Amino acid sequence: MLEKILIRLSEDFHIVVYSHAPPNVGYSSEHFLLRTTTTSSRPRWRWIMLLRHFFQDHQREPFDLLFACWGFPGGVLVTLLGKLLGLPSVIYILGGDAAGVSSIDYGIFHRPWKRRVALWAYKRTSVLITISRFQKDYLTQFGVDRIIDVIPWGADQSRFAFRKKSPEGVIHFLHAAHLAPVKDQVTLLRAFSLLSKNQSAKLRIVGGDTMGGAIQKLCRELGLEDSVEFLDMVPYDEMPQHYSWAHILLHTSLSEGQCMSMTEAAATGVLIAGTRVGLLYDLGDQCGIAVQVGDFKALSERILEAVQNPQEWEAKVYKAQAWSQLHDFEWTITELKRILAMKTKK
Repeated sequence: MLEKILIRLSEDFHIVVYSHAPPNVGYSSEHFLLRTTTTSSRPRWRWIMLLRHFFQDHQREPFDLLFACWGFPGGVLVTLLGKLLGLPSVIYILGGDAAGVSSIDYGIFHRPWKRRVALWAYKRTSVLITISRFQKDYLTQFGVDRIIDVIPWGADQSRFAFRKKSPEGVIHFLHAAHLAPVKDQVTLLRAFSLLSKNQSAKLRIVGGDTMGGAIQKLCRELGLEDSVEFLDMVPYDEMPQHYSWAHILLHTSLSEGQCMSMTEAAATGVLIAGTRVGLLYDLGDQCGIAVQVGDFKALSERILEAVQNPQEWEAKVYKAQAWSQLHDFEWTITELKRILAMKTKK
């Protein structure tokens, strides 16, 4: 999605991307210039190399605006460079840069020095954008008392088409995310285990494994082998067929910036259910089923209630779709272009 956004922004802006991590071997883009480093370089040297590229590029053709995706460390750097060079800076908060879950060492806000440095930048950058109201409210709790624009990533309506579904027969659950502690697939499987005792159901999990098979092991311990299918990462173009298969998107994260799979599920007529973080925090119970983090019992109960009440199911699905139509991918691009054009030096 980030690449797609950069390609569309390049229609109106000349873009140079500075990436601390190198892209896939052989990757290049005709839409923007990519400056990066090698994996063999030490992290400190990578930053030095990128800064050298930046100042050389700025000397040849001065920049008008500095834009950072993620607030730490990139957002801190563009804020500093903006102050140094007298340029406007924009920070787009996307995930762990507005989160802190100490139990799994996720995000930066449970680390005092990182939090202080990030908050310094968030309060002083020219423009601060979050990808959800969930993030905006979180930052407000830490004293970020300023204008914060909220621009979620919308789904491509031409790619993710709506299809009406009914909660009948075997209910298909989809989970699209890497197996990782912050996604809390333990809660996911425990909720599905309770559900499957009262409702015929299948669960498909799409995403790479970063936990060494721990979630698959739990699946076997819960006796769910015949009901749960694990798939590795799939090409993005194949995701519409998984939403077409699914009735419910099940997502139980401890923290989320937005959760793009929920946005796409809402566009395709899939009921969204999970923990009250990211997009589910923003949309609330009118557009989906939201419970507190870790509450697998309440989640299974609420889903069963919706399955047994088709009218409630349909109302949530259509309200979520209406939101997705108003906040589609074209809306996201329009909003970003508007803000960047407003701050770009002429």
